[in-house]
Amino acid sequence: MVFADWIVLFGLCALSLGVGLFFTRRSGREGASGYFTGNRSLPWWAIGLSNTATYQSGNGAFVMLILVFGLAGNWMWWASWIVWMPLVAIIWARMWRRMGIVTTAELITLRYGGKPAAIARRLYAFLLFGYAVIIIAYITGFFAKTVAPLLPLTETQILLLFGGITALYTIFGGLAGVVFTDVVQFGILLAGSLAFFFLTVPQHGGWAAIIHRIQTIRPDGLQQMPPTPLIPALTLAMLVVQGLFFAGSPTAGEGMTAQRFMGAKNEKHAIGGQLFNSFLALSLRTIPLIGLGVVALSLFWTKDLLVQIGPAPAGAKLLADPAHAWGELIRSTRLPPGFIGVLVASEAAAFMSTLSSLINWGSSLVINDFYRPLRPADSPRKQIVVSRLATLLLFIVAAVIAVLFVEGMVSWFLFINSVMVIFILPLSWLRFFWQRFNVWGEISAIVLGLPLSILLWFGLGFQDKPFWQGTGLLFLVSLAVLLGVTLLTPPEKTETLVAFYERCRPPGRWKGIRELARPDTAEGATAAPRTSKLVIDSAIGITACFGLVVATNALFAGDWVRLAAAAAAAGLFGAILIKRIF
Repeated sequence: MVFADWIVLFGLCALSLGVGLFFTRRSGREGASGYFTGNRSLPWWAIGLSNTATYQSGNGAFVMLILVFGLAGNWMWWASWIVWMPLVAIIWARMWRRMGIVTTAELITLRYGGKPAAIARRLYAFLLFGYAVIIIAYITGFFAKTVAPLLPLTETQILLLFGGITALYTIFGGLAGVVFTDVVQFGILLAGSLAFFFLTVPQHGGWAAIIHRIQTIRPDGLQQMPPTPLIPALTLAMLVVQGLFFAGSPTAGEGMTAQRFMGAKNEKHAIGGQLFNSFLALSLRTIPLIGLGVVALSLFWTKDLLVQIGPAPAGAKLLADPAHAWGELIRSTRLPPGFIGVLVASEAAAFMSTLSSLINWGSSLVINDFYRPLRPADSPRKQIVVSRLATLLLFIVAAVIAVLFVEGMVSWFLFINSVMVIFILPLSWLRFFWQRFNVWGEISAIVLGLPLSILLWFGLGFQDKPFWQGTGLLFLVSLAVLLGVTLLTPPEKTETLVAFYERCRPPGRWKGIRELARPDTAEGATAAPRTSKLVIDSAIGITACFGLVVATNALFAGDWVRLAAAAAAAGLFGAILIKRIF
């Protein structure tokens, strides 16, 4: 790092802080509710850009994924994302906005009645809060590991610099400050990645030479579609099934994503924001990163590949850890003065956008689902003060965990992200589509999810078996438990279900309740669509997203026929979907 690099880096920090603090006065207009929903004024384009920036906690992960699995490795996340992203836009986005709530945990006391619902709401909020803390700690450790070779700072110093600035603008700006800072940071991380890609390719022989090297040393690396020896068909199938239910995941259609829908100007902005997010997240943001991954594929080998494929070919550099691929690309590329700062700034922008969203979301659970029910008479001014203190406290707790325990957290993060959430995923459908589902089914998912997941994954040794076996069994056990508990316990009261239906207007099996509900008069609300229309729209949306990602991989494989056909399909079905919805 030279002086020019530090100027670029501090420029990013100053810009992020300035944008976030700009929204300080606006964030306090409506108390805690306005603070955590941006006063329900977010436009569709800000929702889409903010959600996409939030998903990208680091750039190096994409490079690592392609180095390990080849181009087909993108399907390790695409397989579920091309399903849940359009489903969330078409089905859930409008319902989260329509209900007028602040957190997804608040849904529980709206959907169910009595003291058990209040208990379930707090249990669920506590579960999500813990999830936010662990992810904050993990992404902080991963970010520090990624940029440590480029910065003469310790992990603690990195956390204090970037995390402290992020916490500051998040505390004062609320959700509006977070969202519009995300917009700026998305532009920074995309521009930085694109510039790095165009600087890297010529220095490694040009694109044709890079592709030729891959075809020589690792021809499977350019395979566009699974299954592959490293991605079996059953694993892919399980990922698709997960995608059908990921609307209930804290890192997908719930949590931070749903929080932005709740803050949208109206339902159409919520839907439009998620559709825009689908295009950005599935394709646009990945293009420079996939390109860098392909360059890494032509240059590096890993210890895992020694076991899976064989000795490193002549000229390929052996990496001790595939996570180092992004940093090694930087070292192997001649960069102009100040450009190291640009790259660190783009990685920091990805980290800060995710961190700010997690801090704001986690503290919203503390305030909305614990504090406000106990102190409903507090003034809006006091609510804002307490909200900011809760935001600061969450950051401090997560920072301590990151510094002390993050080295041993990688395996636990993978378990939490891929395994533990499976038990709560069916809630996304059962809550909204089946009126018979009750609070005891909800509580069983919250209480039993973690111990049963630990027992199956670690106690019974499924972490050492193919991915689909453990996750598939957990999913079946979850469905059996949730359905069994619900059918063996009393249904919710009719008046509770009617009140929920009038606020949410969900599709599905609500015939008797629907007849008792008053006509929908919510301002800015759209008519509740028929279930058959949702099914057709969902199929169109998934097809459009499938075409989008196929075209993205085809671009880097040089498969121009597939690229043209897939891009045309994505454009056609995308246009049809937009016309049907808007």
